[in-house]
Amino acid sequence: MPFSSAETTTAPSVQNFARTATRARLARQLVGLPWIVFLVWTGVGFIVLPFDLSEARVRAWLLPEHPQLTAAIAALLRVSDATWMSLAALNVYFATVASEGLRIARRWAGAILLGSAVFEWIGATTGLPFGPYVYTERFGLRLGDVLPFTIPLAWLVILLGARAAVLCWRPAITRTELAIGVALLAVLTDVNLEFIAWNVRGYWLWYPHWSITHPGLPLPSWPPWQNFVSWFALMFLLAWTLPASAELRLTRPAWATRRPVHILGLMNALFLLTHLVRWIRASALP
Repeated sequence: MPFSSAETTTAPSVQNFARTATRARLARQLVGLPWIVFLVWTGVGFIVLPFDLSEARVRAWLLPEHPQLTAAIAALLRVSDATWMSLAALNVYFATVASEGLRIARRWAGAILLGSAVFEWIGATTGLPFGPYVYTERFGLRLGDVLPFTIPLAWLVILLGARAAVLCWRPAITRTELAIGVALLAVLTDVNLEFIAWNVRGYWLWYPHWSITHPGLPLPSWPPWQNFVSWFALMFLLAWTLPASAELRLTRPAWATRRPVHILGLMNALFLLTHLVRWIRASALP
């Protein structure tokens, strides 16, 4: 006896529902695991960064009693900062996919990563527009021996995190107002991380040729002013080019809109704690 029309339509519907449910479950697992790893890694960072637990310090403390343990911890610390930033960028990207859709997320990520890489490459090789600086190898593998691969990832985290924070504060906002808010938050984040990245972790070096161009003069303790002006201008430009996806505006999951904000907040909290611990330690010295 042939199947009725109801039977022929029901079976595929059940199969499609099961297939969709499986994909949704796999998607949740794909998104959830990097988030858990990032939180654990960040928790370790709240111990490592404020107390400057560098590879050299670990080797000095543990050698020669535990050579294998020392080598393992030293190797982990060597890649810890780059891994942390990679995890942050991955989680921000997944949240953007969930909130804006895959097509928009790819477009945004491509624009931010490519644009920031071009800006930073020009800056590191010419000194324009940020000022004279060079990158070291302490923030991940340097592309072309110039730019650490983590720097464009940091731009992605800061820009999309700031964008989400502004929209959480003021959902109804014009594109220009949003870009201004993003640029302001990005500059504040840059001020917060500059001295940690420069003086504590050594991700980059400001004024690399200072002793040659200004013999006898002390090295400035602040980055050049144009660094912060350039950050504002370039972040404004990139943020202005990222309009939201109108069709997903009413269906964005709450976690996806908040997670970039949480990541940016944890980043700034970590840097602020590092400033505080270093200030307390410096104040306690005779």
